[in-house]
Amino acid sequence: MAQTNTQKKKNWFEYIIDWTELAASVLLIGLTITVFGEVLSRYVFRAPLVFSNELTQLLFPWLIFVAAISVTKQDGHLAVSYFRDQLPYRLQKILFLFSKVVMLFFSVYMAVASFRYVDNVSNQIMPVMRISRGWLSASVTVAFIFISIILIYQIVMILLNKLDVPREEDALDDLGHDR
Repeated sequence: MAQTNTQKKKNWFEYIIDWTELAASVLLIGLTITVFGEVLSRYVFRAPLVFSNELTQLLFPWLIFVAAISVTKQDGHLAVSYFRDQLPYRLQKILFLFSKVVMLFFSVYMAVASFRYVDNVSNQIMPVMRISRGWLSASVTVAFIFISIILIYQIVMILLNKLDVPREEDALDDLGHDR
């Protein structure tokens, strides 16, 4: 099928992000099944699942932090852009770049700190599932490594004038809202 002008060809980077969105969906399904199974077994069959609490503790952080990768890629995080939107475009771009750099420093810090934390707790074993507690916190490390890569990519695109400063109207249009 031929590609139209309105369709943009995806690069390898966007395919990776698509996979993280799929992973977040699978984790949400797994979490939902686990919690539903626990409620059903506990209150209907009066026989609680012994592993459900630990599995929920494991799946939830992975779901949150894998989804954070996609949110970062799509600039879906909360931002107060009213004052930035009042500035000339050149200053808007500088502030946009500055915010990405600050986010990058925070992401790198979190990746390093969480890696150290995982190393510290990796010898602790979860009592029921018999896996390392490091798996709970590894989600933070993995997510912030990916987020850092995304932010580096976005900073390069801003510097090459290939990524424009998002406007509030564009964000509302993407969500399907009218002003």
